[in-house]
Amino acid sequence: MVKIMKSDLLIKRYLAALQHYKWYGIGTLGLILSISAGLSTQFAKSETTYAVQGTLIYQPTNEASKPSPLQKTEASASEQKPALGKENLLTDSLLQATSKTLRSKQLAIAPSSLRNQIQIKPDSEQQNRFLITYQDENAQKATLIVNSFLDAVSEQSLAQKRQQIEDSIKVLEKRKDLLEKNLLIAEEKLREFSKQEKPAIQAAIDGSLVSAITNIQQQQRQLRREIEGIDAEIISLQARLGMTPEQAYIASALSADQTVGSLKTKIGDLESQVQIQRQDLQAKHPEVLALQHQRQVYETQLRQRMAEIIGHSNTIPVQNVAYFNRVSNLDKARQDLANKLVNLKTQRERLSQELSILQRAEPELRQEYRDGTALKLDLEKLTKNVARYREAFEQTEKQLAALDLKKAETKSDWATNISPQVKDITQWWLQQPVILLAGGLLGMLIGTGVILLLDLVQGRILSLEEVQAILQQRVPFLGALPTISKSASKEPIPVLVEADSPYLEGYEMLRSSLQHCLQEQPIKMVIVSSLQNEEGKTVTAYNLAIASARAGKKTLLIEANLRAPSHAQTVGLSLTEGGEAMTTANHFQTESIYSTPGIKGLYVLPNPGTVEQVAALLESEQMEALLKSVREEFDFIVIETATLRYSDALLIEPLTDGLILVTRPGYTLRKSLRVVVEKFFEFRNVKLLGILTNQVNQSIRSASFLSF
Repeated sequence: MVKIMKSDLLIKRYLAALQHYKWYGIGTLGLILSISAGLSTQFAKSETTYAVQGTLIYQPTNEASKPSPLQKTEASASEQKPALGKENLLTDSLLQATSKTLRSKQLAIAPSSLRNQIQIKPDSEQQNRFLITYQDENAQKATLIVNSFLDAVSEQSLAQKRQQIEDSIKVLEKRKDLLEKNLLIAEEKLREFSKQEKPAIQAAIDGSLVSAITNIQQQQRQLRREIEGIDAEIISLQARLGMTPEQAYIASALSADQTVGSLKTKIGDLESQVQIQRQDLQAKHPEVLALQHQRQVYETQLRQRMAEIIGHSNTIPVQNVAYFNRVSNLDKARQDLANKLVNLKTQRERLSQELSILQRAEPELRQEYRDGTALKLDLEKLTKNVARYREAFEQTEKQLAALDLKKAETKSDWATNISPQVKDITQWWLQQPVILLAGGLLGMLIGTGVILLLDLVQGRILSLEEVQAILQQRVPFLGALPTISKSASKEPIPVLVEADSPYLEGYEMLRSSLQHCLQEQPIKMVIVSSLQNEEGKTVTAYNLAIASARAGKKTLLIEANLRAPSHAQTVGLSLTEGGEAMTTANHFQTESIYSTPGIKGLYVLPNPGTVEQVAALLESEQMEALLKSVREEFDFIVIETATLRYSDALLIEPLTDGLILVTRPGYTLRKSLRVVVEKFFEFRNVKLLGILTNQVNQSIRSASFLSF
C-alpha cells in the first residue's frame, strides 16, 4: 500500500512539474522537431540508393595453406570480424591510393568519406571471400569506387610483398658486403699466421720435438747413472786417502810443484845448519840469527807459493804451513790416488753441468711442443673461420638470387573474378514521415528529461500532495488557498476589499479551521510568515484579516515586517499622520492603529518602513505592552512578520497563540520546508499552528481544507 502511495505521489509530482515547466518541454520538443524537419528535408531528396557489392578473394600465392589476415582471429570472437576488416583493409595508405585513383578519373572523394561508407564483411559461405559494399544514389559512381578499391587492394598487396622482398634483398646485400669484408680479413689473418708460425707448427706436427724430448730424457737418465758411479768411487778414494777431493787437489798440486819442493829442501837444509851451529854457538849468535832469518824468508816464500797454487790472494798463515807441508809430501801411489780423486771430482762436475743443461732444455722443448700444438689449433680455428665466412657468403649469394627470382614471380594475394553487383535499396528509415516521427518521440523524451532535470535542480514544491508528504501528520495542514485573478483586485497585491468577492470563502474557511484548533484557549492572535519572499504571506495576512472583519469580528492587522515597506494603502489608509510621515518613535502604540475606511471592523497598525535594530524593537517592552493591550481590545489579531530567514517571527511568537507558515507551489523549496518541519517538530517550544498552501491553481470550490 505504501509503495502504491509513493508511486501515486511520484506521478502527481511529475504531472505538476509538467504543468509548471511545460514551456521548457514544449520548447525542447519544438527544437528537436525543427532539427528533424531539416534532416528529413536533406535526406528526402532521394529515397532510392544503389548498393554496389564487389568480392575480394584471398589466395596466398606462396603458401597455399596460409590463413587470411582476417581469418587468423575469426575463431576467437565472431563479433570482431568487421573491426578486423577495417584494421586490415581500410588502412590510411589504401584509402589514399583509392582516393588518388578516383581523382584521376574526375571523382573527388576524401579518404575519410571512403572509410565511413565502404563496408567490409566476410562471406559466410566461403571463408577466404570478403564482400565489399558501397552505397550511393549514383550506381556508376558506386561501381567506380568499388572497382577502384578492389584494384587498390590488389596493387597494395602486390606492392607490399615486393617491398618486403626488396627489404630482404637490402638486408642480404648488407650482409653480403659484411661477410665479404670479414672473409678477406680472415684469409689475410690465415696467410700471415701460416707464414710466421709454420716451422713451429710443422715441428709439432712431424714429431721431431717429441723425439728430442725423449732423447733428452734418456741422456739425463744415463748421466745420473754415471754420476752415481763417480760418487761411489769418490767415496772409496776419500776413505783410502783420508782427504776430500779439494784436499787431494791441493796435496797433488803442492807435491807436483818444483818450487815448493826446492823451498822445502832449502828450509830443511837451513834447519840442519841451525841445529849444527846451535851446538857450538849461542841462539843469539849472528850466524845463528842469519840462518834463522834466511829460514823465515824461505818460509815466507813457501807460503806465498802455496797461496798461489791453492788460490789464496795472500800468503798462507804460519799455523797452516805445517799442514800443507804434511799433505804435500805424498808418495807416488798416494799422489796417483789423489790425482784420480781430483779427476773424478772434475768429471762429476762436468756431468752435473751437462745434466743441468739437459734439465733446462727439456721444459723449453715441452713449451715449444705445447706452443706448436696451440698454434696448430689456432691455425685450424682460422681455417674454419675462413670456411665459415666463405660458406655464409656463398649462401647469401644464393639467397639473393632466389629473392630476385621470387620478386619477378610475385603476385597479389587478393584477387577478384566477379564483376560488382548493383542492387536497388530503399532506405525507408530516411523518409520524411519516419524522421519526423522519430524526432517527435525523441523530442518528447528529451523534453521529459528537461522537465525532470529542472524539477530536480530547482527542488521546488509543485503540488499539495508533496506538502502533505513532508508534513506526515506531524504538523497540521490548514488547507489550500486558490490563486486570485488579477480582475478581483485593483491593488498591486490581490487584497479582497470587495464584500462580495467569491475568494473570501477560502479565507473564511481558513479562519474557521483556526478556531477549531485543539488549543486550551481560542486562537485570538496569530503570526503569518513564510520560508522566503513571494510565497504570499502578505496576501494571506491581509485577506485573513479582511475575512475575519467581514464575519463581524473586530480585527487588527499588525504589520510587523520592519524589513519591507507598508501595504496599508491597499485597504485605503494613508501612510502619514497629521501630514507628517510616521516614525518608529510613535510606532507600536495604540495611537498608531487606524481603522480602514472601506471595511467595517478592520483595523491596521502599519509599519513605518524599513528600520534599524529590528530585533531590539520587536523584543521591546513597548511591543509587549501593545500586544497585551490589543489582545483585550480586539477579537482577532493577525501579525505579519518577515520570512523565517530572520528571527522576527520567533521573537514575538511567545506573546501570540501560534505561527501559520505559508507555502506556494513553484516557490517553496522542498528541502527548506522539510528542515523547518523537522526542527519545529523536534523543538516543541514554538507553537506551529499549521501550514497552508497559497495560490493553488484550481477552482475555489474544489480547494480542500482540513477541519479540526
